Amino acid sequence: MFHMKLRKGRLVLLVGLLMAVVLVGTELVARYYLGLGDPPLTIRDPQIEYLFKPDQDVRRFGNHIRFNHFSMRSDDFPPHKTDPRELRVLFLGDSIINGGAVTDQAQLATELIRARLAADLDRPVVVGNVSAGSWGPPNQLAYLKRFGIFDADIVVFVVSSHDYADVPQFPDDLGTDFPLIRPPLALWEAVSRYLPRYLPSSASPPPPTTQVTPAESDVQQALNAFDEMIELATSKGAAVLVAQHLERDEPRDAETEGHLRLRMHAERHNVPVLQLGSALTVGMYRDAIHPDAHGQQAIADAIYPALRSAAGSR
Repeated sequence: MFHMKLRKGRLVLLVGLLMAVVLVGTELVARYYLGLGDPPLTIRDPQIEYLFKPDQDVRRFGNHIRFNHFSMRSDDFPPHKTDPRELRVLFLGDSIINGGAVTDQAQLATELIRARLAADLDRPVVVGNVSAGSWGPPNQLAYLKRFGIFDADIVVFVVSSHDYADVPQFPDDLGTDFPLIRPPLALWEAVSRYLPRYLPSSASPPPPTTQVTPAESDVQQALNAFDEMIELATSKGAAVLVAQHLERDEPRDAETEGHLRLRMHAERHNVPVLQLGSALTVGMYRDAIHPDAHGQQAIADAIYPALRSAAGSR
């Protein structure tokens, strides 16, 4: 009897040790191979709503993600020019130009444009990427009011049709896509943040979605912020471009109301409007909205000629 209990005790201990080794090994793989456990962090802000925590440098899913001292997805640079030959371009947008964790820093349209401008112009070039997922014009305007335009020679606003009514909500819970603190374990993040996305739902399928007309107050707030951003940038002497992005399933041969109203507001300010829709094919989207690495390259290629032309007089 004693020997049987001893063998059972050893078996339990062996199983426990094996489980511990498996858990530790899985944690290490999730942390150092996948990059989980160290997500880019977000901070709340009473005017901007939220923005990425400054001075972050992390790796996720094999991708390099960098946020500079001003919460831009760009390398560090001083707030003002240090070289009279330097060309500065400031991009403002949402997740389209931010790229998210699935886009490596070097694959971003803004980084591709920076490298190409520097090579073609043979002068120092700085490109700032001011963006965060689900930002609309009021978020971006609040950022510009806080930080300014960093002596930018050219300011590029990248907008989607829905931005014409995209206003801050200041929610109590920013959700799993905007973590405020690091998770205790990489496995905890995998289970709490990513696993639910791949599990079949036990609930009944949702009813078909219908097109919801946005409140006119939201439309006016967003469009007024869009106007004010353009006026702010031009008042500082910057050339302004507007680039209109289309979602994967958005028609290319007809304008939605949001697309039309944003274009009309830009044209009232005599701002050139670039259409990105024809540059992206269906295969260049990683979901219904966001471009993949090929899509980022296509966006860079579509914007570059107008940027190159504007840079010639700067």
